[in-house]
Amino acid sequence: MRLWFTYLKATLAMLFWSLTFVWFKIAFRSYRPYEITFLRLALAAGLLFAVMWLGKKREVIKGKDYLHLMLVAFCEPFMYFIGEANGMQYVSSTLGSLIISTIPIFSALGAWLILKEKISLSLILGLLISTGGVAVMSLGSDDLSATLKGVLFLLVAVFAGMFYGITVRELTLRYNALTIVAWQSLFGLLYFSPLFLYYDGSHFFSMQQDIQGLITIAAMSIFASVGAFMLYTGVIRDLGVIKSNVFTNLIPVFTVILAYLMLGDTLSLLGALGLALTIVGLLLSQYKDLKRIVRRANIAPYIP
Repeated sequence: MRLWFTYLKATLAMLFWSLTFVWFKIAFRSYRPYEITFLRLALAAGLLFAVMWLGKKREVIKGKDYLHLMLVAFCEPFMYFIGEANGMQYVSSTLGSLIISTIPIFSALGAWLILKEKISLSLILGLLISTGGVAVMSLGSDDLSATLKGVLFLLVAVFAGMFYGITVRELTLRYNALTIVAWQSLFGLLYFSPLFLYYDGSHFFSMQQDIQGLITIAAMSIFASVGAFMLYTGVIRDLGVIKSNVFTNLIPVFTVILAYLMLGDTLSLLGALGLALTIVGLLLSQYKDLKRIVRRANIAPYIP
């Protein structure tokens, strides 16, 4: 039952993150990248520390772990958001999610080399099929526009996402998700403050604020910066880095569906085929765990 709940948390986290690819397009109409990121992190840090304070859920952080948390925050949100927020200005939503979907491949290699996580044959095949499905899905999109600048920024996000999973893994075994994400958001906010003030501060404080843009940024903060990270941190603890990162291939699946529903994008036959392959690959990557769940479900009625 716990494993099913972990899968549910992973799926919801990917849904929340996929929403940002659509919401970015709305927020960019009025706000610049560092403005969006700064506001997201400020709201996230404020909400999370308020919950810890009011709910009396504060954990004591060991001295050396503050440096560890700072490293985690440097990878994500700092470097990841720099890559994503800037890159998404120059690439389409679908292509952006496709590039981000390469994170599981790099994460699998990194976790195998650094964390010594085991990689089974079904996990490798599932990873390849799922990533291949994302590639096929992108071929069915009508919008694959991009510039080299946008692609390079998104590659920064990819490697930041890879190192985030590797660096946060150890912390998930010592602290709860609320503590990790709260400090991660605070340190990320501190990292971004100089960039926000230098590049976008004068624009932000002199512009006429856009209500729709602010609501969109607030939604990105609540669902992605808070909700998705809270859920995904627990998933990394339960499944490990490699299995957790395979779920990121659901991001382009949800993005295509949401872009169809919210932005009026079309879904071609290739897009539908790629979507199916992505899901099949994801299921195959979790084959051993799913097999164990089915086995338990079959014998459960006979347990006295």
